[in-house]
Amino acid sequence: MSLAVKYRPKNFDEHIGQEHIVKALRKSLKEKRISQAYLFSGPRGVGKTTTARILAKALNCESYDDIVENPCGTCLSCKDIENSRHIDVIEIDGASNRGIDEVRQIRENVKFLPVRGRYKVYIIDEVHMLTIEAFNALLKTLEEPPKHVVFIFATTDPQKIPPTVISRLQRYDFKPISTFEIVQRMNEIIKIENIEIEEKAIEEIARRSEGSLRDALVLLDQMRMFCDRKITYKDVLDVLGSIEREKLENLLKEIFSRNVNKCLSILNDILQKNVSILDFIKEFNEFLFNVFKEVLENKRKDYKKEDLMLILNLALEMENSVRYSITPRIWIEFFISRMCFMPKTIEIMNILENYNIVYKKVENEVKEDKPLTLKDKLLDYFEKQNPIVLGTISSSEILEEENKIKFIFSNNYIYQSAKEYISEIKKALNFLNYNYKEIEMLIKEENPIIEKLKSELELVKEESKTVNS
Repeated sequence: MSLAVKYRPKNFDEHIGQEHIVKALRKSLKEKRISQAYLFSGPRGVGKTTTARILAKALNCESYDDIVENPCGTCLSCKDIENSRHIDVIEIDGASNRGIDEVRQIRENVKFLPVRGRYKVYIIDEVHMLTIEAFNALLKTLEEPPKHVVFIFATTDPQKIPPTVISRLQRYDFKPISTFEIVQRMNEIIKIENIEIEEKAIEEIARRSEGSLRDALVLLDQMRMFCDRKITYKDVLDVLGSIEREKLENLLKEIFSRNVNKCLSILNDILQKNVSILDFIKEFNEFLFNVFKEVLENKRKDYKKEDLMLILNLALEMENSVRYSITPRIWIEFFISRMCFMPKTIEIMNILENYNIVYKKVENEVKEDKPLTLKDKLLDYFEKQNPIVLGTISSSEILEEENKIKFIFSNNYIYQSAKEYISEIKKALNFLNYNYKEIEMLIKEENPIIEKLKSELELVKEESKTVNS
């Protein structure tokens, strides 16, 4: 008997990894609030069918006079359900019994009372494989089933079940079991079975099972058959085609060092050791994402998160390209090379800081080479003393003549504004130690063509007024 079957949980106390579902089901059993139809959805090997059987045991346990919160697992009814022999607990494979004829048979059979237990329980595994017609035929039965019937649907793909069916079910979503819980359970079984295995090998098997306890126990069984004595970490890597983290670390280090030849050499070594290209991409992407999370959590500081995001983006693109390629080896080497040539990110603050340094340097050089004019000095003065006058001075043209300073303005509005601040301007000139006898303010002469256009525009306006009147 395989380890996965031998150590399948027999009651809710032995169930691991799905505490939220166990708690909800135990409470409903304790309070005698039983739903007529359940949907157990989640990834493979996390306990959907096992939970359905335990629920069926709780409804029909012969050690108690009524439904019980946790089945005994030892009575004849519990043992028969566990071995799929109970006449009132019918397990159906949705993949091979997916048509409307099979559903019609179920509809006919639900009318009859249970022969032996309190409830007739229908467990339909992979229910998403049923046809649309079969689902439609079930709708009325699911909505108003006989009181002695309980349906339990299990699926790995709930999206394929019509919403009209899901709305009639009490849904429970199973989550992947954590690596820690899988390792804990495996250690218990290893102790009972007297299996010699390295701790690192157990962790690698748990990691490769991807949250599935059943897969982990199947892999442990496989390793037990492969190894004569103690199961080592190296044995696990050889049999499962796994990659040592150290090699992935070295590959990432060489990518950031831009050493293409070394990266391709490491890649070649990995692929020669029973590792397929798709397995490499999967493990490399998972490794990159874990490093990225470690950097985000400040657990390591040897890489920048922005650079890792660029590499991870290329790695995900590599996965899509290689999966459907007829030359995957060329594609994977191409993407690894692209990662090596990926430009590193620069923070915007560093760019601005460098820009400011260069700008100030150029500005100082210009100031050193070119002497300040009177206008520059006045602008510096009014920038600190009076910003309003600053705007007026910046819009003017300043000419220095013998004992006279001319301010020429582009229009009458600025000219009138400057006349109001003539005392401020004189004060500034005295502060700057300029010797002058007279300040002259002028309005810049307009272009004769513009003056002519203005006069013509005025004539047009007068003519239009005359016509309107």
